[in-house]
Amino acid sequence: MKRQLRRSAAAILGAGTVLAVLAGCGAPTYTYAADTSDHAYFKVPSSWRQVNPQTVSEFQSVLKNSAIGAAGGSVVWSRAYSENANPALAALLSGSGSPIVYASVQSLSDSLRAQLSFNYMRDLLFPVTSQARQAASAAGEQLTGFNLVTSSTIAGPDGIHGINELYEYQLGGLPDAFDQTVLTNGDTTKLYLLLVQCYQDCFAAHAEQIKAVVDSFTVKGS
Repeated sequence: MKRQLRRSAAAILGAGTVLAVLAGCGAPTYTYAADTSDHAYFKVPSSWRQVNPQTVSEFQSVLKNSAIGAAGGSVVWSRAYSENANPALAALLSGSGSPIVYASVQSLSDSLRAQLSFNYMRDLLFPVTSQARQAASAAGEQLTGFNLVTSSTIAGPDGIHGINELYEYQLGGLPDAFDQTVLTNGDTTKLYLLLVQCYQDCFAAHAEQIKAVVDSFTVKGS
């Protein structure tokens, strides 16, 4: 499934929203996205626009055979936001010149539940662990320029647990940076994903905003 995801990424590469005013006056500072049914939420700068749900649906359709698509279980909620009002379909996963955040909640399939270790979470989108990168190379996948910046595990209330990985890959001729958070609930029935990514220079320029998005990601479980 992970290999299919990366093939799909290579191919496409060539709940409601609640506004909260964090400042005392003027325009809202952040937009809050919340899956109230599954008690998950995060914030994005108010200048980032919600990506058209049809674009998000098409993106998920491309990834239907991957672990973050139908093969991993049904997607019950998803949102994407971008500084670019109309990002290309490919940019939702990689190769964006402006920050994009993609978030989803899945009801896990039995097969994915059985595999969902911390390392599986790390390798959910691209090969991050050394074992996964070796396997990808042996399979002939052309992924270069890997750099792991930070890696941590997460332990939250009520059995919520998972990982956060900040890593880079050379994609489309430019270094791309990914901040990836993957969580599951105590009985491993739901998968919560938050991915913020853009090219390396874009990521550096928006580092403070991206950190605010990632730090705000909160899952209380269902």
